[in-house]
Amino acid sequence: MSVVKKVLGLLGSEISYTLSPLMHNTAAEALGLNYCYNVFDVHSPDDLPAAVEGIRALGIMGVNVTIPYKERVVKYLDSLSAEASEVQAVNTIVNQDGHLIGHNTDIYGFSEPLKAFMSELEKENIAILGSGGAARAAIQALKNEFKPASIFIVARNEAKSKSLKEDFKRRNKSLKLKTLNIADPEAIETMRDCKLIVNATPVGSAKPSARKEDLIPAEKLWTKNHIAYDLVYNPLQTPFLKGAKEAGAKTISGLEMLVYQGAKSFELWTGKQMPIELIRNTLLKALETTL
Repeated sequence: MSVVKKVLGLLGSEISYTLSPLMHNTAAEALGLNYCYNVFDVHSPDDLPAAVEGIRALGIMGVNVTIPYKERVVKYLDSLSAEASEVQAVNTIVNQDGHLIGHNTDIYGFSEPLKAFMSELEKENIAILGSGGAARAAIQALKNEFKPASIFIVARNEAKSKSLKEDFKRRNKSLKLKTLNIADPEAIETMRDCKLIVNATPVGSAKPSARKEDLIPAEKLWTKNHIAYDLVYNPLQTPFLKGAKEAGAKTISGLEMLVYQGAKSFELWTGKQMPIELIRNTLLKALETTL
């Protein structure tokens, strides 16, 4: 008699490119766990409440949440972890007997690959491109574990970036956050003086509707003194990382964040440690075949 697998998945929009099923299904198989990870493409924000209710109604054990729902999903959940509550963004939902708990493993996922550069970042300025859920996780991680001089939120949507700044400032009076419009020439000059620049937007990703060319021409931005961290993982070498590498800057691929946030989500759902090296190698092979 076949055993019915416990269902996990990913909620997002235009997510056919995702490697999350490969990551979690490989981990479950390697550990002999009875889980199956699927993609749940929620095409419209209007369908999000029904999708979340479907997790409960169908007994789905848990899901990841990605663009554009990390912030929107918060109000449909029963409770939040401390970190998810603080950043008001969720990338992992655990279904605990019908009680849906929102977590944010992006914070951990962002921090782990950056720890090798901790001493270089202390008292340095940092720029984050974007003002969505990924940017929120990045700011929280920088606040928790690193000691930047200032963090610049660089985005087109000034109202959203200012709201993000005020959200953090209300809870962290000493955190030095500033906003810049990416179209402002001052933004480029400011970022040239930042040690770390993070792309927390979908620009350059395999997402069908994502802009493919970089937000800022590489020759105007990068120097050998920079660290470039792209949260996009597919493709492996984005325009953002290529431009930085050509200028001699250090780079961090979004694949690292994917693996670490995924490992933390996997642990929340299964209680087991993800085999990190196996998963990293599996995902690298998958991405290299798409080049």
